[in-house]
Amino acid sequence: MNSTIIVMSETKDIDGEHEIINQLFENGLEILHIRKPKYSTREMRTYIEKINKKYRNKVVIHSHHELSVPLKLKGIHLTERHRKKNFFRSWFMMQWIKFKRPDIAITASYHSPNSLLKHNPGYTYIFLSPIFDSISKIGYKNTFNDDSLEVALKKTTFNVIALGGVDYTKLEKVKEFGFKGCALVGSIWHTENPVAEFVKIFDKWKLLENTVSA
Repeated sequence: MNSTIIVMSETKDIDGEHEIINQLFENGLEILHIRKPKYSTREMRTYIEKINKKYRNKVVIHSHHELSVPLKLKGIHLTERHRKKNFFRSWFMMQWIKFKRPDIAITASYHSPNSLLKHNPGYTYIFLSPIFDSISKIGYKNTFNDDSLEVALKKTTFNVIALGGVDYTKLEKVKEFGFKGCALVGSIWHTENPVAEFVKIFDKWKLLENTVSA
C-alpha cells in the first residue's frame, strides 16, 4: 500500500460540505471515508451522488455498504458493530459485495497496539486510534505507549493508518512511528478553510515522503 492521506467526514452535516469535498479531491485527496451513522440508505445515496462522479472510486462508506456496488465506490468500512453485533448479516453482505466487486477495499478500526498483532483477515488497511488527543471528540485522549506502538507497527501484517488528533504539527511523528498514512477529521473540518488546511498538510506529507525516500 502506498503511503496516503485520508479525510474522514464528520458525522454531522457541515455547510458547503460537498463543495469542500469536491475541492479536496481536486487538490489531491486520494481517499474519502463517509461516516454518517444516522443516515438512511436514501440519504446516503443522495449524499454520495452529490460528489463528482469521477471521484466516487475514491470513496469508502461506513454504512449502507450495498451502495458500494451500484455507485462503484472504492470500498466499505466495517465498524466494530458490524464485526460483532451483526456478524452474520455483515458476513453475508460482504460476500455478496466481494462477489460483485472482487477488487473492493475493505477496512476496519482498532483501538490498541495489541490489536495489530491479531490475525489479519485481509483488510486493505485499518485505522488505529486515537494516536494523539482527538480534535473532533472532546475527551478522547491518547493512552498509547510510544515504544509499544512502534514495536507493534514493526511486527504487524496490517497496513495501519493513524487516526485521532493528526494535524500539520503531528506529521513527522506519524512518519517516525511507521504508519502507512494518516486520516484527518478535526484538523480539516474544524478550521476556517478546510481546503487550504488540507493542501498545507498534503504538501508537507509529500515532502516528508520524499525526504525519507531520498
